[in-house]
Amino acid sequence: MAQVNAILTDAPKGGVRYGKIDIRDEEGANAKLEPVYTGICGTDRGIVSGSLQFAYNPQGYSSLVLGHESVCKVIDIGENPYHIRPGDYVVPVVRRPGDCVNCLAGRQDNCSDGNKHEAGITGMHGFMREYFYDHSDYLVKVKDPSILDVAVLTEPTKNVMKAFEVFSVVSKRAIFHNRHSTLTDKRAFVIGTGSEAFLYALMCREYGFETVILNRHPIDERKLSLADAAGIEFHDYSKDFDQVTQGGIDLLIDTSGHPETIFRFMRKMNYNGVLILFGTNGKAPGAPLDGSDIDYIVERNITIAGSVDAAQVHYYQALEYIRKWRYVYGKAFASMITGVYSPEETDIFSRKPAEEIKSVIKW
Repeated sequence: MAQVNAILTDAPKGGVRYGKIDIRDEEGANAKLEPVYTGICGTDRGIVSGSLQFAYNPQGYSSLVLGHESVCKVIDIGENPYHIRPGDYVVPVVRRPGDCVNCLAGRQDNCSDGNKHEAGITGMHGFMREYFYDHSDYLVKVKDPSILDVAVLTEPTKNVMKAFEVFSVVSKRAIFHNRHSTLTDKRAFVIGTGSEAFLYALMCREYGFETVILNRHPIDERKLSLADAAGIEFHDYSKDFDQVTQGGIDLLIDTSGHPETIFRFMRKMNYNGVLILFGTNGKAPGAPLDGSDIDYIVERNITIAGSVDAAQVHYYQALEYIRKWRYVYGKAFASMITGVYSPEETDIFSRKPAEEIKSVIKW
């Protein structure tokens, strides 16, 4: 049993505090880790506000340690086949497997019975604590320590890698590319302007899409600079919806979880279009969907796919793209980290700065 300082909540009731908690030693854990940075996302804020009823404390605990986005320093580690040594930096995997066939195959992101656990979310303590012990099997090494300032973005980026794996599968139902076998005249729209939305937009650009990122209000200069550096258009769709949707949409990615907005853009999708749903917002109001909408989806062969979490392979892919984007876009990419806070500044879980892309806690 170890007593550590941690950022705590009581899931699913919510609330947040920084204090001490006694945590039992993890069975089989062979690595001691100290967080360097932990990221704050909408899931953390949803748990703190009590709006995510699927979150729950670990068995036998009245509190949950928050935090699923992390980059950590290895303090000590036993023998392992991954060439991880003390002093290395790693990203811990968030979702841990249950007993279904997908989990046993290393694809707990596609868990088919719901018996997996997610660090800082469902039944497993997260990474927002002064140190913790973990299994080397669930650590992904950061091979280039020069990207340490942005490596905390690995967890949200691995979601993007998984979603594009889904896209690569479902887009094969028809010939999606143009007659030159490219996507250069295809249009990808990303709803939202948070960190996940920008990461999705950057990946759309990797595929060659003409890429548009959307919100219903203006965005600040930092976000505009990042978009400009990557060749991404921004549009305030409250002002120019009809103009921006001329020509239709081939790939639509939602990070908002807002049904009305999703359906509005869905009705502008081209034949054989793909809609990827990633954002979740259980408290978002409903929106009408009638028979003509179903006709539109069916007659245009539109594919709608949900995507959640990712497998370990996607963490490795994410680190490679983060490394590339850090060097290609330089300070513009690093500017995604818009605020650095101490563990004691727990009010950041209850408020979202207007200019925020990604807020992190430095340990």
